[in-house]
Amino acid sequence: MPKIVDHEARRREIIGVVWRLIAEEGIQSVTTRRIAEAAGFANGALLYYFPNKDAVLTAAFQHIFDATNTRADKVEPDRRGLSGLRTLCLEIMPLDEERLAEARLAITFWQQALNSSDKAELYTNSTNRWRAEMTQRIEEAVADGTVAASVDVPAAVDELLAMLMGLQIQGVLSPAESTPVRQLAQLDGFLGRLRLR
Repeated sequence: MPKIVDHEARRREIIGVVWRLIAEEGIQSVTTRRIAEAAGFANGALLYYFPNKDAVLTAAFQHIFDATNTRADKVEPDRRGLSGLRTLCLEIMPLDEERLAEARLAITFWQQALNSSDKAELYTNSTNRWRAEMTQRIEEAVADGTVAASVDVPAAVDELLAMLMGLQIQGVLSPAESTPVRQLAQLDGFLGRLRLR
């Protein structure tokens, strides 16, 4: 009887291996041979799951974006207002080894997106989902009376996204200056400026 293989489970396994390799060894180490070795597959077996290395890298970026959202959903499934906004931000920020590894992969992906319209589109679509949620959370806070109705919501979201992307870069490249304590102080300072006094 032939062995039944769960292809989706195998794809997820390979994606997990790839993003860990990038985070720990750098993008230059991610060859199809190295991926197969780390995943315990024969080199040619990867082609059953992904057409090429580029497809695996793109899937790995999608994975970390989805993982961020899944964690936020587990922490606060009914996110609302500033509390819900803070929950999402905490899962984006590189506050521990897992989120720091995700930031390393994200930075690698951004560099590739400079020369790939497909990757640039994936990045834009992914961050636009965060942008939409952040907008909704701030609008809820306005409706709840915790943020002034005069707040410029698009500008606040732009500032927040820029800060979060900057924290990912700082967390990876300047960890001594971007400790969890300092990251949290920046986030809470931003949220404090939004709150009604």
